[in-house]
Amino acid sequence: MKASKIILLSSAGTGTAFASVLALRRNWGTSVMIILADSNPRNLVTSSLFSDKYFQVPLNNDIKFKKGLERIIIEENVDTYIPHIDHEIYIGALLYEEKNINKELKMQVKNSVIADICDDKFKTFLFLSENNILTPHCYLPSEVIHQNESLISKPRKGFGSKIVNLSKTKNTISDYNSDCFIIQQECKKPEITVDVCYDRKRDFFTYVCRERIETKSGVCSKARLFYDEKIENIAFKIADKLDLSSFCFQLMKLKEEWAVTDINARLGAGTAMSVAAGNDFFSGMYAIIWEEDPTVYFQPLQKETFVTRQYSEFIMNL
Repeated sequence: MKASKIILLSSAGTGTAFASVLALRRNWGTSVMIILADSNPRNLVTSSLFSDKYFQVPLNNDIKFKKGLERIIIEENVDTYIPHIDHEIYIGALLYEEKNINKELKMQVKNSVIADICDDKFKTFLFLSENNILTPHCYLPSEVIHQNESLISKPRKGFGSKIVNLSKTKNTISDYNSDCFIIQQECKKPEITVDVCYDRKRDFFTYVCRERIETKSGVCSKARLFYDEKIENIAFKIADKLDLSSFCFQLMKLKEEWAVTDINARLGAGTAMSVAAGNDFFSGMYAIIWEEDPTVYFQPLQKETFVTRQYSEFIMNL
């Protein structure tokens, strides 16, 4: 049977991509053709077990990556492209705007300005501030820093950031490059990730809050799932202002109020924990992209829910 859709997923080695592939096979089966791309060889990417084709590509900071991505999209007649890390979302949006690829290509984010707001944490801060959404104040390292503030340093771009506390080492701030780092007010735990699905055409909006109870190597392994009216209002405002349909963002406490620390123009690896509780954000994402009904993939939480995560082992042959 000929596939009805040809889908390219990049950053295929991420946990997010793995959950994304499982959603495709779970709800669309073999009616879709899945093509994966990653910087690792196929035998080191678990998602490849569920794919039809696989391409090893350069890292996304390599100038050859964008051209290689364009070639795959054109030569394989790809009609849907989903990147799974922030900078590739930005690269994909640029590629779409250059109009060298199929103008009908289905993507989550086609606007490079929106992709850049989510990719660059300083621009995220500016967007949130301009829209009166509470966020910790961000400074560029070149700016004057008030000496009585508790501060942290983060890379301006990327994910899985290693946060450096500068409270006792403010004299080193000048060593940080403004193009690569931001200095941010320190927030307090708990840290909450919010999964969001928003279909503007159908006037459908849903979300789930995930409190990280335990993390291992930066990955959430135990979580509390719940709803919160104040967070719901923040989630809808971000979705509406940025015109994002399927994404996640993070909050922490700042002066006893919820403050947004990051926005990802994508779902996350931890989103699979929401899926386990009956809220399939990955399938909802594809439904919206393909103009299908996303509501069938969501079952509202009836109560506070706890989800734990264990690893599975897969044999990957060369």
